[in-house]
Parts: sequence; C-alpha cells; structure tokens
Amino acid sequence: MDDLIKRCQQGDVDAFSILVERNGAKAVRTAYLITGRRDMAEDIAQETFIQCYRDIKRLRKPEMFQAWFYRVLTRLSWRHTAKEKGKVSLESLADSDNKFLVNDTNLAEAVEAKLKQDIVQKAVGRLNTPLRTTIVLYYFNELSIKEIAHVLGCREGTVKSRLHNARKQLARELKQYGLEPSSQDERAYLGQEDVVQ
Repeated sequence: MDDLIKRCQQGDVDAFSILVERNGAKAVRTAYLITGRRDMAEDIAQETFIQCYRDIKRLRKPEMFQAWFYRVLTRLSWRHTAKEKGKVSLESLADSDNKFLVNDTNLAEAVEAKLKQDIVQKAVGRLNTPLRTTIVLYYFNELSIKEIAHVLGCREGTVKSRLHNARKQLARELKQYGLEPSSQDERAYLGQEDVVQ
C-alpha cells in the first residue's frame, strides 16, 4: 500500500485509479453510515477522492494514508450532515457492500439475523454524529483507537469514552427490541460479520 501511495504522490494517475478502486465502496459506505443518505454519501466519497488527489503530495508518511483519508472523509461527512441539521436515520444496507451470506442455516434464522442487523443499523443512525462516527470507524472500518483519535483530532481517551457511551446507548435501544448482544455478537449486529452462524 505504501508503494501505491508513493506512486500517487508522484502523480501516477493509474496508481490513483487503483487506490480509488480499492477504497471507493468502503468510502461510500462510511459516508453513508455517518450521514444516513446514499446520495450524499456518493457525493462525499467523490469529493474526498478529489481532495485526496489534490493534496496527497502533502502526506509526509505514506503509512498514515488510511488515517489521513478517513479524516478527510469524516470532516466532509460532518460538514454535509451539519447542513442537514438534526439526526438521520439509516435505511437498510441492501447493496453489494453488505452481502448477507447464509451458511447451513434455515431461512427463518437468516431472516431473524437480518432483522437484528437492520435494528442495530437504525439504532446506530440515531446516535449523535460524534458517537456514530466513532462507532463506524471502529466497527465498520476497523481503525484502532489511536487511528480514530488521529482521524477525529481528539485524544484516545475521548475515543474510548465515545465508544463506551455509544455502546451503552445502543444496548439500551436494543434491549427495547429484546436484543442484548454479547460482545461477540456486537460485530455481527454492527455489520462486521455478515455470515450467519
């Protein structure tokens, strides 16, 4: 990846196309999960790549690309969300990014698992922007607490606090639906593991 970033910094358009191809779907999904709007997410992802193309030469450490990229994406998502004001609700993620795989289970179990996933995604959509963004970066993009702190421009303790508060709020909401996921289930319900066991 570092080599690809260095090539992009040298103006290699083909390398940048590869970078977009590798990160495009994840960028749209991340922006969508932060904003709750598909049309807005696609615009934000496009704007993020344009800004990255323009500014990638300024990136001093190629190994920091991921954190830098998500910082740009997050800031743009927040800016667009602020224009919309108010909370957003997430519609079901029924696109190619979020394939729902069924392995050796019956249809009823698959439907139940999908419903649980939808409930969690809607609950995530009701979180305030900083909590929602932290959850998205941690669970969907698998960034470390240190990377999230860099992306959001805050301390690691703040990230941990936001994760704690978001989990607590999500647990309260899920309890209303009779869902009390264990820490093992958290990732499945939050979209990390789409395979039904």
